[in-house]
Amino acid sequence: MAIASASYFINGGAVGLGAATGGEFDKFALHATPKYALGFKIEMVDGSIYRYVHTGAATNRGLLVSQDISETSVVDTDNKIIAPASATAVSGETLNPGALGSPYVQITLASVTANQFRGGKFTTTDDVGEGYTYDILGNTATDDPVTGDFRLRLAQTLQVALDTTTDFAIMGNQYSDVEGATTTDETPCGVTCATTTATLPYCWAQSRGSVGVLQQGTATQGDILKIGSVAGSLATNDGNASPEIGFCQDPGDDTGHMIAFIDLE
Repeated sequence: MAIASASYFINGGAVGLGAATGGEFDKFALHATPKYALGFKIEMVDGSIYRYVHTGAATNRGLLVSQDISETSVVDTDNKIIAPASATAVSGETLNPGALGSPYVQITLASVTANQFRGGKFTTTDDVGEGYTYDILGNTATDDPVTGDFRLRLAQTLQVALDTTTDFAIMGNQYSDVEGATTTDETPCGVTCATTTATLPYCWAQSRGSVGVLQQGTATQGDILKIGSVAGSLATNDGNASPEIGFCQDPGDDTGHMIAFIDLE
């Protein structure tokens, strides 16, 4: 999978349903470069909802997709935030990263690429400053501003100063770098409407309504559906801990496609 530097996001702004689509909505449209912010939402008169997504690799139509957690996110992490007194100053800013009122946080973490977390959420999960969730505008790569560290830029200023004890997690944008959902990547955002390629990675995914989706195993009408063990599939609820996606309206064949009513809104 691969995160696209061309993608763009809207943090902290409201987008009207169906606004700025530039004419008739074509759910099968594919784009080489993004036409809308990732997550842009279209709602049809029958209640079906579509979201604009970026696929990190060629992805077939009719697959339930989820962001690639390992590339877009950081699990709950301890003792990696640099205290304001030790943080590297940002040019033009009067406050050091991590200080009350600063929109920046400096973190020690290896192998981070520039803007890897753009469009995601930064949450302080424990200890000093815990309980706040901030929108991420962008980030530097590891070793910028100093060896081993990177810097987040937030859409909001810090409501409480952070220090080395502050625990945090980063959840990437759920519409960025998506792939066939599995029991490892369990934050699904919709079902792909068309087949993407490496050169046409932007597409629409249906997040609510009736849709054809890859079926794993057998199903009957009315069955509650969850993420299957085959990437991108739905399966009947067999006791797995994955999120409930919807219900079967018309079963198909194993490895074929069923019609499911999904609700990921």
